[in-house]
Amino acid sequence: MASYDLIVIGGGPAGYVGAIRAAQLGKKVACVENDRAGGTCLNWGCIPTKALLKNAELYHTLTHKADEFGLSFTGLKYDWKKVVGRSRGVSDQLAGGIEFLFKKNKVDYIRGTGGLAANNKVEVVSPDGKKTETHSAKNVLIATGCVSRELPFLPFDGKQVIGSKEALQLDKQPKSISIIGAGAIGIEFAYFFNAFGTKVTVIEMMDTVLPVEDREVSETLRKSLEKSGIEIKTATKTTEAKVMKSGVELTLE
Repeated sequence: MASYDLIVIGGGPAGYVGAIRAAQLGKKVACVENDRAGGTCLNWGCIPTKALLKNAELYHTLTHKADEFGLSFTGLKYDWKKVVGRSRGVSDQLAGGIEFLFKKNKVDYIRGTGGLAANNKVEVVSPDGKKTETHSAKNVLIATGCVSRELPFLPFDGKQVIGSKEALQLDKQPKSISIIGAGAIGIEFAYFFNAFGTKVTVIEMMDTVLPVEDREVSETLRKSLEKSGIEIKTATKTTEAKVMKSGVELTLE
């Protein structure tokens, strides 16, 4: 059992910054993370989706607007696995940068799932679940981040019903996809899949896409998305789902 001034549970944007800063101030620090450093934003959210969006924007420009730039060509193709692979490569590179900063600032980087075992005690279960270790700390910072939330009647199966994490590493491009939720994440995936030819339907319970943004922005964006071929159903609730071999059947209200 090691003893620290601070143990941070969670290596995302809050956790790794807190750990590194505490180490710079002379504290003995450990950071516990069950995935790669960087958290959801860097590994499974903001950063990889922006890499996919850049690919989609470039492909859309070349297929629909090349003439505006004085360009012409024939036989333009794309490699789906390379498109997805570039996104994962960007995340891996940045995660490696954070791990380098841990090493540079003498932060102990512990891979596993952390939890509070007792006062000033943090228990860490290894990623494979076979090993458990306990460390002590004067202070514990809990920065455990977020996970995708399933619908009660539509649990993720990693194949036909997926969350954002699975969507970022699909081996095969889907012919069609329904996206439940028109927030920032849902709209990003809608744009990306549509740009590469997947038939996309977006289902949103609120009256507008991006419901937490200004209505003018939401309405303008909706027009743009629909013009590009995305079907959008707002003020619509998904009430039932049936998963079959051929796909997923949704009941909408």
